Amino acid sequence: MKKTYCIFLIIISFLISNCHNKKEESIILPKKPIMDEYFGQNIIDPYRYMENSEDSIVNKWYLQEKNNAIQVLSQIKGRNTLKEKIDKYSNVKLETITKLRVTSNNLYFYLKNTPGKNVGKLHYRVGVKGSEILLFDPTGFKPENKSKYSINYIKPNWDGSYILISLTKNDEEISEVIIFDVKNLELLNIMIDHCWPSGLGGVHWLPDNKSFTYEHIPVIDKRSKDYILNTSTVLYSIGNDPKNLNVLFSKKNNPEIPFKAEDFPEVDVQNQNDDFMFAGIWGPEPYADYFYSDIENLNHINKKINWIKLFSQKDKIKDFKLNGSDIIFLTSKNATNFKICKTSLSNPDFDNPITLVKEDSKAVITDFTITQNGLFYVKNKNGVDAKLYRLIDNEEHKVAIPMNAGNIRLSTKGINYSDLWIEIEGWTYKRNRFKYNYDEDHFVEENIYPNYNYASLKDVIIKEIEIESHDGEMVPLSIIHKKGIKLDGENRLFLSGYGAYGVSDSPKLEPYLPYWLEEGGIYAIAHVRGGGEKGYKWYIGGKKTTKPNTWKDFIACTKYLINKKYTSPPYISVFSGSAGGILIGRAITERPDLYSSAVIRVGVLNTLRTETGPNGLNNTKEFGTVKDSTEFKALLEMDSYHHIKKGVKYPALFLTAGMKDARVNEWESGKFVARMRELNESEKPVLLSVDFEGGHGIDAGSDKKNMELIDIISFSLWQTGHPDYQLKN
Repeated sequence: MKKTYCIFLIIISFLISNCHNKKEESIILPKKPIMDEYFGQNIIDPYRYMENSEDSIVNKWYLQEKNNAIQVLSQIKGRNTLKEKIDKYSNVKLETITKLRVTSNNLYFYLKNTPGKNVGKLHYRVGVKGSEILLFDPTGFKPENKSKYSINYIKPNWDGSYILISLTKNDEEISEVIIFDVKNLELLNIMIDHCWPSGLGGVHWLPDNKSFTYEHIPVIDKRSKDYILNTSTVLYSIGNDPKNLNVLFSKKNNPEIPFKAEDFPEVDVQNQNDDFMFAGIWGPEPYADYFYSDIENLNHINKKINWIKLFSQKDKIKDFKLNGSDIIFLTSKNATNFKICKTSLSNPDFDNPITLVKEDSKAVITDFTITQNGLFYVKNKNGVDAKLYRLIDNEEHKVAIPMNAGNIRLSTKGINYSDLWIEIEGWTYKRNRFKYNYDEDHFVEENIYPNYNYASLKDVIIKEIEIESHDGEMVPLSIIHKKGIKLDGENRLFLSGYGAYGVSDSPKLEPYLPYWLEEGGIYAIAHVRGGGEKGYKWYIGGKKTTKPNTWKDFIACTKYLINKKYTSPPYISVFSGSAGGILIGRAITERPDLYSSAVIRVGVLNTLRTETGPNGLNNTKEFGTVKDSTEFKALLEMDSYHHIKKGVKYPALFLTAGMKDARVNEWESGKFVARMRELNESEKPVLLSVDFEGGHGIDAGSDKKNMELIDIISFSLWQTGHPDYQLKN
């Protein structure tokens, strides 16, 4: 067990911020060492008090850090030119469409970001070619509190007569939900709070088109120890009082089911005419326990629903669909690259199902869907090469797609409709949408607005290779650069990765790519273990006790790029965010000599304490808990904060933190910077940009995202020696 006690009185230590900019302030921060005993091992934490969000000294320090970062970054000579380029693009680019949803009666709902505007507005049209109608503009929402609201989730009902709109304030993610009457073009006088549909389970409309399920969060104050715990799935019907919660599925309501306080319950209705509803218990892992019940049970309002067990986490089912009386499911059980199987709902047997699509030893099945015309699925090799297939008479048939795809997403109206759409993404182009024409066996482009093409992304070479890691595993590595570069070791390199939750770092047009390539740089992505690029085995190869593979893969990719003379250490800047903070933090603390600079967005950097932060208990499923002796050792090994050593020269650092972050606490970045200032022997800058009003950055407006983009690119160009991005005299 852990014992915590103070071992010293307050020791004031002067921490000098060593930056090339002489105007940077020296910041005084106290050390208050705390010693924790974990299974006989003592760990000293000198900045534990920074976890107290009410500490006035810490908050003053954060404000100084914010102002200091602004001052230093503003002195970079090429910054204004870069800003002009990004602003010009933002004001001239074509409209951007996000969160598109199509109803069964062919109504298209979507958010449209207009050039020069900060947030997306909700529109709809009848059919893809119908006239566009503006439904809701979030900029006018609650003008009295002067906060900036954005739409982070939408969900129309089955016939599009109502649409649910989730609004988040200042990028806090926790949401308020309103309902728009599409038929009468009016906003209903309904407000549902304490919810987060963009992050927890979404919203599921019932067949009556007037009721839906969502997850209710009792405590939404991130300072509380009960934050995002004991959530419940509730049923709401239009016209009722949202304060009267009709709980369908929760730890309290269903004591017969082994819930944990940190679990997220979800109740789902897949198709409008289904006879059954499904209830899942979710966390950060890709698999869940699932139950089902007759949907008619919802008509007995005072009767507790009897949930019948369907399958468990051990069945490793990533996705499933109800098809008549059958369950069609995607599983990695005895198939690390996944297979598609079938069993009966009335008599399910997940140990001995019928296999519809066998595992492919060379590619991972990443998505599947069912239409009236059959089963379609996607295979992806190394997370970067996607192909589409169709099952016909129990045989696999490859379906031709209109362009090379790094990533393919499938969508339909449901199993009772023939409509099939694919969305294709790549490193150098934004998402393109196509609809399948069955009669002619080809796809027709169906982008509501055309995509903008960057001039700087012409004549680009993309190399998809595999390199050998420290233990012989072959790690996929994507390399992108303009034609004509010389392999002389003097190219500026922007290297990124992630490696967590089984999420694949699949191709998509990153916002910084066009500008980095325009400045003559190389962009590379290390597809490290912990992600899903090479299936379930790849995921568990970088999880908990195997987590060191994540940053060791990254280091191996770095060394390959150096050995092949793509670059060399003075020209390498590395980047990731959130859980990717473990990757970057440990790469630079294990091999600081390999990197010129590092950028970490709202990163996880103090894993011994992560479980005490927002959603921390849930993340023990991914990273581990200090309550287990083996997992404690794994957490200590991946803890970047505790791996900073005195006397080492570390790369230049630019970190960000959001004081309203619902996912990663600001103190993970704060403590890391404080300790780096104490022990680092380098004269390179250590900057911390703190957003006092914002969160994780997912729902930030385009203006804030553009400013962060400018910060990241200009900082990395400065630190990799670009002559146009040095500090002003």
